[in-house]
Amino acid sequence: MDEIQRLLDTTFPFINSLLVKYGEFFPLASAIDSNGQISQVGTYDGVDNPLSDKLVNDFKDIFRAKKDKFNSIAIFYDVKVVNPKTGLKTDAVAVFGENKIDRTSYIFYFPYSLTTDKKLSYLDSWMNTNHKEIFID
Repeated sequence: MDEIQRLLDTTFPFINSLLVKYGEFFPLASAIDSNGQISQVGTYDGVDNPLSDKLVNDFKDIFRAKKDKFNSIAIFYDVKVVNPKTGLKTDAVAVFGENKIDRTSYIFYFPYSLTTDKKLSYLDSWMNTNHKEIFID
């Protein structure tokens, strides 16, 4: 889980800048390779405004195909989700995270609000666990 936290810590400043500048962002991905180096991972299929679900699935396909090169991965995407603490629908940064060591994958939710004067703030986050999708044998 420490490596996933490193991916969150290094990628969130970029996510924050995109939210402040554009109010949203296309899915993006980060990974830690077997040498401990963090890299950004991209995908492009010629479509300038791809659907977020397609990009998330494309990233998962890329990571599955190259799972031997990575120790940990994280896919960041913008969602509207019901906050289990309030029962209200909210904007959130969702992060699918997985590593070679843990037995599960994780989806972290970081609910946020963005004011008209571009002030970004986050509420309490939460996490769900699920079956692994990338680092499976």
